[in-house]
Amino acid sequence: MKKIVGIWGSCLLLLSGCSAIQNMDVLNPAGSQAAEQYSLIKLSMYIMLIVMVTVVVLFVRFVHKYRARPGFTPEKHQENRNKKLELTWTILPFVLLLILAVPMVKSVFGEEKQDNTGAMKVKVTASEYWWKFEYPEEGIVTSQELHLPKGKRVVIELHSKDVIHSFWVPQLGGKQDLIPGRTNKMALTPEKVGTYQGKCGEFCGAGHSFMRFLVKVDSQQDYQQWVNQMKKENTSSKLSAQESEGQNVFKNNCLSCHATSGVASANQGKEGPNLAGFGDRERVAGFMPNTEKNVLKWLKDPKKVKPGTEMPKAKGLSKDDYAALSAYLKALEK
Repeated sequence: MKKIVGIWGSCLLLLSGCSAIQNMDVLNPAGSQAAEQYSLIKLSMYIMLIVMVTVVVLFVRFVHKYRARPGFTPEKHQENRNKKLELTWTILPFVLLLILAVPMVKSVFGEEKQDNTGAMKVKVTASEYWWKFEYPEEGIVTSQELHLPKGKRVVIELHSKDVIHSFWVPQLGGKQDLIPGRTNKMALTPEKVGTYQGKCGEFCGAGHSFMRFLVKVDSQQDYQQWVNQMKKENTSSKLSAQESEGQNVFKNNCLSCHATSGVASANQGKEGPNLAGFGDRERVAGFMPNTEKNVLKWLKDPKKVKPGTEMPKAKGLSKDDYAALSAYLKALEK
């Protein structure tokens, strides 16, 4: 009894790590591609259910029919061959595979043949362990949060700066690899306004589990408003004394790698994640809630928070410097 309780307790402990908060549910599609894939999942489950029920029914029937019991004598004659049965269990699996394969192949190749005329274009670049999003038609760039308009087909161009990564937003569509030196493409058509969790779906190193991002699907009006805000230049006229001090700390220690402008042509650092609109983001480093405590935790020791990150620990900064830098970053709102 104790063993059974221990097993169930372990299962419950493992299940406690599953959360619907991050919207990683493949069975709750929010895009046309994901909906089509969901229909294929249901088809495969129906086929497996039919096979399972058939096997279980036959198993129970044979166990009951040929069970050892008083007065039961097994037949001495054993039939070695039955062509009808052999053909049935040989052909039937091929038929079931065809039923599954035909719509799957049709879906994959049908998506590749879709007309992308008028589709929105986004360039995605993966680096250990963060995501860069560029909107060439809008002339803006951001990181860690991908904004898309509802109902608009989006062609995503995928690049990797270092190792193989994989772009995956379960509720919007399947995953696609990002391979160094190669350009892959995929398309998404989000159908529901909301925030969806994305992540790297290919093990890429020590910080792989923290290589996450958010996809925010906006109404067309809200999306255009976001684009307009991203194109605005940041001004220091409204900064408090502490935030102004933090801006100086940022210029002396961070500006060579990080930009604070969402305009792609801005002459600012481009090696690290773009920080335009950082104060409005939901996450720090892609996975922690955007709170002052987490911002300070990240700034003081990035490698401890996200193993394998290339972001170095700033040297020579005082406690007041970190506080001022955190305040400045939180002031970077759209």
